[in-house]
Amino acid sequence: MLQDDEGAIYKYTLAPGVELMVDPMPRSAGAAVGLWFPVGSAYERDNERGLSHFVEHMVFKGAGLRSAEELSRSIDRVGGYLNAFTERETVCLHCLIPAEYAELAISVLMDMAYRPRFDEKEFEREKDVIANEILAAEDDLEEAAQDEFFAMAYSGHPAARRIAGRVSDIRSATFSGLTSFHDERFAKGPVVISIAGAVDPDGIAESVASMIPAGDRRSAPPAPAYEPGPVPFVRSRRMVKAPGSQVYLFTGLPISLESTEDDFWRLSAASSAYGESMSSRLFMRLREEQGLCYSISSAFSLSRMAGLWGVSSSTTPRQLPRFADAYLNEARSLHENGLSETEVVEAVSRIRGILELASDDTEYRMKRLARQFMFDATTEPIRVTMSRLDPGGAVTADAVDALVKGALDPAEESVLLYGRLGTRAIRTGSSIFGAVLEEPADLVECTEA
Repeated sequence: MLQDDEGAIYKYTLAPGVELMVDPMPRSAGAAVGLWFPVGSAYERDNERGLSHFVEHMVFKGAGLRSAEELSRSIDRVGGYLNAFTERETVCLHCLIPAEYAELAISVLMDMAYRPRFDEKEFEREKDVIANEILAAEDDLEEAAQDEFFAMAYSGHPAARRIAGRVSDIRSATFSGLTSFHDERFAKGPVVISIAGAVDPDGIAESVASMIPAGDRRSAPPAPAYEPGPVPFVRSRRMVKAPGSQVYLFTGLPISLESTEDDFWRLSAASSAYGESMSSRLFMRLREEQGLCYSISSAFSLSRMAGLWGVSSSTTPRQLPRFADAYLNEARSLHENGLSETEVVEAVSRIRGILELASDDTEYRMKRLARQFMFDATTEPIRVTMSRLDPGGAVTADAVDALVKGALDPAEESVLLYGRLGTRAIRTGSSIFGAVLEEPADLVECTEA
């Protein structure tokens, strides 16, 4: 066990491939527990599409000695909250619960992860549920546009696939395929367990260790079942027609996987000032001053597999020419001129405030802990992050400007216009962005990388 100094994170290796981190919050009333598996749509082979998400559904059908109803009631009756999600690079089972019941949460989650009651009839029935979920996502133009953007920007790599798969993938899935996938990727694969809240670190570590299945006490860390490798960013500019009344814009630029922790917070400051807040440039100038959209935002993500900076918004076909001009002017200005010192100072102040508020949130701290560790096998207490954001720290106007001018050139962006594209909108997309009208890339099946 490695224990840092005051206010730090407690880290334990409970078995090869089983890592536990605990962030004690003695003044909290609750505890948040998460089991994180490095599984997701980007780690699925061609014949496994959608299975990560399918497993996430199936583990709620009963586990260990508990039926599906008993799983839910055991947490509900004490005021807790049980949930799960699937992303491109992870599946997380998590629970928020009063701290005195933390061991109950661990027991339920460990049963779900390692002792699920898979039943073939339930498996067939759940196909309809997931198919409805996929079709509902296809009807949501914003979500459909986002899927189309990833299919375009990550073309040829499994990360380009939809997280839940296609309806055809789900319909063709077999029960034996799902149970084998669970056994290989979940039961025998690596896991990161993160806990934040009013718990005793050593005591909770002993409890977790005692609940690891006997067959999972390995002599060596498991080898990756399937490793697709880093995602190559594909620069592309496309227009795709879809039913609806608006045109959705998605842009993207790659972020280096060699980015440091300081770089992360410099990007955070840039995004906050540029498009994340109501006082940001994009929101004030495109929405408030010109009325060209209802919402517009910038964001970035950084993971083991890929880094991406982008902007998303929507506008009417009639306003698209003015919107596109205004957006491109702001993107060029950011890259060429950077941000003012006032913008950076206020962005850093905003981030500090958000972190201070979030530091009371056990679920936020549990998720933050795991995501940090899964990125580069390190963790950082919030107080250390705060020091990076101190005046004279790593996030200065000069440092943010250097990063912005070096990495955020709109001439290198991938751009997608998606939705109601008439003659005028197509002409705008071509003349302003150099985009080409094409069929959805999302219809093209990706092969294994």
